[in-house]
Amino acid sequence: MADAATLDLPTTPPQILGPFYPFMHKPIESGDLTGGGKAAGTVLYLSGVVRNKAGEPTVGARVELWQANAHGKYAHPNDENDAPLDSAFNGFAVVHTDAQGRYAFKTVRPAAYPAAPGRWRPAHIHFSVTGKTEQLVTQMYFKGEEWNEKDSWLNSSSRKDLLIVDPTPAAGKEPGALEVTFDIVLMKG
Repeated sequence: MADAATLDLPTTPPQILGPFYPFMHKPIESGDLTGGGKAAGTVLYLSGVVRNKAGEPTVGARVELWQANAHGKYAHPNDENDAPLDSAFNGFAVVHTDAQGRYAFKTVRPAAYPAAPGRWRPAHIHFSVTGKTEQLVTQMYFKGEEWNEKDSWLNSSSRKDLLIVDPTPAAGKEPGALEVTFDIVLMKG
């Protein structure tokens, strides 16, 4: 691996906070949004590393995650989607990165949802990452989603390739579970 001082990693592109930030909820601090595995949908093990552009880990970064459930519904009073809520699913969690900059969540794969007549948002997960000197709000999308190519927020990104992940079967976990790695690069950390 190259010397960390010589790296110049591309930063993770910012995205909108969105209308469904769960300001009225207290985040789950265990990182498990599935209600102990009771939530509907496909379990998704999501992990990554928060680094700066030089490749150095950002230790103790606050990583917030919020998302729609497996039916495409947010637990937010402004979400007018007719999809059902899932009482076992908590769509808002927070963890802090460890000494290597790592974070991890257990969640479910979200579904796409209608954003306006004739317009859908592809399945995505929101992140707010607060490091030592900066905060980044971004979103993670899934490869092959039907609505990716029509989503104005994803397609306005300077590097949408850095926001799209490709889940794989989660080895050694419950049947059907998926896993994905979403590394986040801040400017300074």
